[in-house]
Formats: sequence, C-alpha cells, structure tokens
Amino acid sequence: MMKKYIYLGLLSGALSCSISSCDVDLLDIPQQGVTSEETFYKTDEDCEEAMAAVYSSWRKAYSGGFRGAAQYANGFFIKNLMADDFNTGGTRSDQTYAQEIYESAITATNGWIEAYYKQLYSTIYLCNLILEKFNPEDSPIKARNVAEAKFYRALCHFELTTLWGTPPKVDKVLKSTEEYKVSNSAQEDLWTFIETDLKEAIASGSLTSKVNMDDKDGSTRATLEAAEAMLGKVYLYLGKYNEAKSMFEKVISSKKYGLESDISILYHTAGNGSKEYVLQCVRHYDQSNMYSQGGWFGILANWAFGYGFIAGPDATKHFNFNSTSGYSYFNPSKSLYDAYVAEEGENGYRLNSWIKTWKQVVAMNIALNSATSRYGNEGYFRLKWLASRDDENVAYWCGNQSCTPVMRYADVLLMMAEACVQTGDQAKADECVKIVRDRARLPKKSGVTLDDVKLERRLELSMEGVRFQDLKRWGDASTVLANKGKKLPTFYITPDGNNDISTAEGIYNAKYTTKLSYIDNEKAAAGWTPNCDEYLPFPENELEVNPNIKQNPGYGGN
Repeated sequence: MMKKYIYLGLLSGALSCSISSCDVDLLDIPQQGVTSEETFYKTDEDCEEAMAAVYSSWRKAYSGGFRGAAQYANGFFIKNLMADDFNTGGTRSDQTYAQEIYESAITATNGWIEAYYKQLYSTIYLCNLILEKFNPEDSPIKARNVAEAKFYRALCHFELTTLWGTPPKVDKVLKSTEEYKVSNSAQEDLWTFIETDLKEAIASGSLTSKVNMDDKDGSTRATLEAAEAMLGKVYLYLGKYNEAKSMFEKVISSKKYGLESDISILYHTAGNGSKEYVLQCVRHYDQSNMYSQGGWFGILANWAFGYGFIAGPDATKHFNFNSTSGYSYFNPSKSLYDAYVAEEGENGYRLNSWIKTWKQVVAMNIALNSATSRYGNEGYFRLKWLASRDDENVAYWCGNQSCTPVMRYADVLLMMAEACVQTGDQAKADECVKIVRDRARLPKKSGVTLDDVKLERRLELSMEGVRFQDLKRWGDASTVLANKGKKLPTFYITPDGNNDISTAEGIYNAKYTTKLSYIDNEKAAAGWTPNCDEYLPFPENELEVNPNIKQNPGYGGN
C-alpha cells in the first residue's frame, strides 16, 4: 500500500512542475519495487488511495505544504493578500513574493502565484486519473471517488477561472509533450465545464452526507451538501440567482450544518470537524507524522516573538501563544478595523475575538523588551487563525495542524441572503443575515440590502481568503482597491524606560509610546491597475514552454 501511495506522490510531483513542461518519456523509466500505473488502478483500495492523493494535493494547494523557496505559498495566503484585509508585515525585503501581492505589483515571475497555479493543475491531473481509470459502475466505493474527483476538478477550475480568467481547461490526462501545450479556454466554456462537473457529481447519488450536525467524521470528505453549496456559489457568480437559492436551500434544509457558538475555535484544532465547516482541508494533530500533513508554517504569521515580543507568565490565560518565534506577517488593515468599529463598536464580539490593538495585546500579558518598528502594520494584530501550541508542534515549526475551512456555513447563509436580495425574497434574506448577526451579538437588520450583505461578508469572513473574489464579482475591486499598496505603513513601539517586565503585574502595567507612519511606494504598478489587476499573470516559465498560452493583459508576454 505504501509503495502505491509513494508512486502516486512521485507521479503527481513530476507533473506539478507545470501542465506543459514535463517530458512524459521520463515517466516511463521502470522503478524497482514500485507498482506500475498499468497494474495499480484496479481495486477499490487502489481507488481510495488515488483519491487520498487528490485530497493531499488540494490541501497543499489551498492551505500549504513545504515547497522550497516558495514554502509559504498557498491559495489561502495569496487570496488574503490580494484583498484589503491585510498588510503584509515582516520586512519589505523579506518574502518578496508576498510583498508583491500585497502591494498590487505582481509580476509573472512571482513564485507564490506560480506554486498555486501548478498545484491546482497537479490536483486536476490526479482527478483526471481517477475519472479515466475507474468505472463508477464497478462498486459504490469507485462511484463515490469518481464523484469526489469531479467535485475537486470543478473546484480547482473555479479557482483558476476566477483568479486567472482564461486558464486552460484540462478535462483528461495529458499524455504527450504536445498535449501539454493546452491553449487558453474561453470563460463561457470554463464555467459550463465547472457547472457540469458539479451537476454530475450531485446527480450521481454517490456523494455521502454527514449523519447529523455533530458528525465530525462525515465532514472529512466532500459531501453532497458541499457540492450543492459549491454549485450554488457558481450560480451566484454567474448571476443565476434563483438556481443559487435552490442549491443553498438544500444545504440549509439538510440541517447538517450550523454556527458554532464560540468563534474562537474556528481555525484551531478545537474546531476540527466543526459543524460550521461545509468543506475543509483536513489535518490531524499527530506529532509523529507532522510534516506529511503539510500546513502553512505558523512562524510566518505568528506575532513577533523572538523579535522583541515576550509572552508573560499570564499570557496563556488569554491565548495559548506559541512564543518560540514569529515573523509577524498578515496584520489586519486599518480599513478592516474601522469597518468593525463602525458596525459593532470597539467592544464588538467578532472584532475583539479576531483583532487586537497594541493596548489589547499588552492586556494579554505580552511585553516588548526594546523599541521596535513593525513594517506592514497599522497598529493592529490578528488573533484569527493565529497558530497556538494546540495547533502546531513548536519544536520544529512543521506546519499548522488545524483543519482549514474552505467554506463555512456562515458563508452559505450570506450567499443565500445575497441570492435572496437579488430575487426579491426579502424575508429570507433578512432571516439568513439575522442568524449570522445573532451569533455576532448584533441586532437584527430589516430590509437587508446588497450593501448590507457585502458588509456582513466582509466582517464575518474577514481574513479568510474570500474578499478579493467577492470584490471582483461585485464589480467593486477597482474602487475598493484603488490605492492598495501605494502607502506602506510602519508601526513604531517604544517601551518606557521604567517598565518592569519581570513579573506578570509589571507587564500588565507597562507603558509604551506608539507612532504610525507611511511611506510612498516607489513602484508604478502599486495600486489598482485597470486591465491588469483583474487577473493574475500566467507564470512566465509556463509561457516559455507552452507557446499556446496567451498572457493576461498588463504582464507582457505573448
């Protein structure tokens, strides 16, 4: 079994370099002790292992895994930096791929963008293997995996279409160098393909459902409701609002999902298998097999422990901080903080659960032992999906082991509300928004408008990688992101010389002077560039080996 799994991994890795640059002849070299492709794709067990490779590949694409120089690259990080919820952090000369994305100055050589693009196609390749090698009529197990493969092929093409615009549609296993040279596909064809895959997965009757709302095991794979929610999302993007409503209603009426009363467990191991996760990248905290599960490296996104920040004796009373080290990336923007304050006040439940001011950081028994300047920070610190000691093996920072939600039930409710607003179903729109706001401890809104839904999506789903695609489909990106990256912030913190940080009490009472300053970005590409920033560039080395791909406007190329 292990040999077969390794073979799949090697085959996937070989093709992950691109959909066009690999020489298939190299894959014909016999490997000693390895099951061949010709003899592997036969049994139910083989089919399960092939599907496990799909899950692993998608997880790596969306929520991280080690990849050399671009080790921090994943769709979740990339999409967060493309919107207006975050400043980068760290130093401007570090993680230049991330800085490019944050500054809206992306180039076709950006390693993070290239890594996500290629990993999506690696996942599609693995899906196509299942679809070509296994007959769903042979057994219920094969039927389920074929349906799941169609779901993930659609999901990957959705990401490619919404982020790159006209990516190549790959609906079969590409078996020769010439076949790899797939040209751009028309958006209409891509959306039809995505819709068809999801419809067929749903109609197959082979996707399973959770037993009930508390069924954690049933949520580890793509369910019928996840496919229905994804198809509803596709319809929403296409302006098919009645069809979207129908799909979201199926998910809601299933009563298999609900909102967690405690939002602090989301994105932590305590929330793994949450009733709120309609679709998730699954991981298990297992110290003996940490690296094999991938996961973003929490050190990048952790607070600046080891770089001036010190966790006091009482810090764990507030949060189980991983105080080993941290590079302080992904700092909430002032515009996001201000949006929370305007809607729910400085003491808002979501705001105080997910974002902290420096004053609130000190109140968590965190100290600073010397003056510091935090680049890419406007004075706010993220608590949402901050890796804790419960999430990550702190001995060697191998990657966050909490499950990463791809779609939460709150997202489904708000998409349903949007579809209802667009179709004039005011009562249902109000009801769906009320459920989300009740959990947020906010009063009900009546006569919910599209602007209300937009705001609620920003606040409820902030820092979760959905904002950029929302702004684009609403036609708001060019306005909201007009000045993104033009002004680069630095937050200065200077401790008082009389501070005593040797005790918990001294840390709570410590005094600091803070200052926020901005510099102008010298890059001409910073800010929103029309006819360019709507889509990501196709990776430069992809164009070099595939002359049939036409580069997106604004990035040069063919």
